[in-house]
Amino acid sequence: MLLALILSSIVSGAIATGLMVLCLYLPLLWNGRYYDTLGAIGAVFTRRNDAQSRVIGAIILLIGGIIFALFYGFFVLMFEKGPLNIPNYGILPGWPVKVNMMYIFLGLAGGLGQGMFMAMITSFIVADFHPVEAYRDNVTLIMSYIIGHTIYGIVVMFFQSQFLQFLT
Repeated sequence: MLLALILSSIVSGAIATGLMVLCLYLPLLWNGRYYDTLGAIGAVFTRRNDAQSRVIGAIILLIGGIIFALFYGFFVLMFEKGPLNIPNYGILPGWPVKVNMMYIFLGLAGGLGQGMFMAMITSFIVADFHPVEAYRDNVTLIMSYIIGHTIYGIVVMFFQSQFLQFLT
């Protein structure tokens, strides 16, 4: 079961992190305001705003996404194999494994809470002390972190529930 958790966390964490980053940079399509999350994370280490800092930021964000996917997967295992029961709001009856909307709702709640916490911590600490002046915009940071982490929570919880049912 541990191997299944690790494998599903790697895959679902990578998928969810990729979709989160895609949604964070979506305003670029209409020249809207966005927070360069990858650049901001990498610039903490490189102290500059360039492509190398974005690559470093992407690697760090991917590793963090996989680690947090382990926590989400642990909750899925608690509901599937552990002592806790989860209500069954099943959809897509022809799907190879059952799709329970309750996991999507839990992912929404977990991602929203995680996004609010990360936005609060990041806006107080990182935005005030970030070495690159361009990354100190609190309003864009807060909105992008809340939206991005909510999307991450929904996607990672959905894929964790699917992969762990299949692998265990």
